Amino acid sequence: MPDALVYILYIAAVAIVVALSIKLGKYVDIIDAKSNISGAFIGGVMLAAVTSLPELFTSLSAVWVVKENSLVIGNILGSNLINFAFFGVMLAIFCRGLKKAEFSKFYYIALAVVVCMYGLVALGLCLGDYLKIGWYTAVSPAILVLYVLFIRKMPKTSEQSESKDEGLSLKQAVTRFIICAVVLIGTSICMTYLTDIVSDKLSLGKTFAGALFLGVATSLPELISSITLCHRGNYDAAAGNIIGSNIFNFTILFVADVFSFMPDSTGIYVLNTESACLLIFGAIAALSTICMMAVKNKSGASRGGSIWVFALNLLPPVMYVLFLLITTGVIAV
Repeated sequence: MPDALVYILYIAAVAIVVALSIKLGKYVDIIDAKSNISGAFIGGVMLAAVTSLPELFTSLSAVWVVKENSLVIGNILGSNLINFAFFGVMLAIFCRGLKKAEFSKFYYIALAVVVCMYGLVALGLCLGDYLKIGWYTAVSPAILVLYVLFIRKMPKTSEQSESKDEGLSLKQAVTRFIICAVVLIGTSICMTYLTDIVSDKLSLGKTFAGALFLGVATSLPELISSITLCHRGNYDAAAGNIIGSNIFNFTILFVADVFSFMPDSTGIYVLNTESACLLIFGAIAALSTICMMAVKNKSGASRGGSIWVFALNLLPPVMYVLFLLITTGVIAV
């Protein structure tokens, strides 16, 4: 396949993922307005799951289709680091409106869960061979259990939806949601194929390719919806979208690990320079986000607090830039 055609198809796949994710978000909003399902469940679980569909199916495709399990850890950890990085950039850009915002204290717990999940992944990367249960690693079910406990602790209060239903009934919204989700699955599988081809053509490591090409593309739904929320001044909801998606992304490791029983298949917890950098920098980004929220809630709109908040928001994007510099060899380690 000609190089130019591969890159064109990759860009086209990214555009389709973005368009479908926007549509899915709209249909989820309509389902929220027209059903009796808890608003907390729809916003914190269903929306996060919807925007994480590309990560889920590109990871499964990496395991079953292209048989490159090292793409999985790069995809998930790369997506999470990108989410934190762009969230920091967004809050820095919208810093004037951020002065009046206040983050829910529940996010302290949510981010603590993220840090714990990074710890579990670290165990999988360093001690994976000693933690095998059958063909999968023991840390994977531990991640799922932690996610379930997190969902049980989520606030159960419902919020009244103010979104427009655009004339669609609940049945129509559900039907269109399913159709878009199916097309998104197919596009995500194609994107995995294209990423594998691009990584070979550019002589890139599979983990790095997963973090760069899959990670960026599959993170676009979260980023686009969060930019919209920040523009509207709803920083708390934007934080929930990013953090909820990152937590859900970790559970994809469990799903991918369970389905990684193919003959001669390697484990999904592949320790190399790329995965180690993603792990360390991602954990730092999560901790800096906790500190940012704590400082913001405590200092309010004070000038001194705003400076610290701005600095902490810039730390995650700095971590992502460092990851790129190290894995491309610009900075030697």
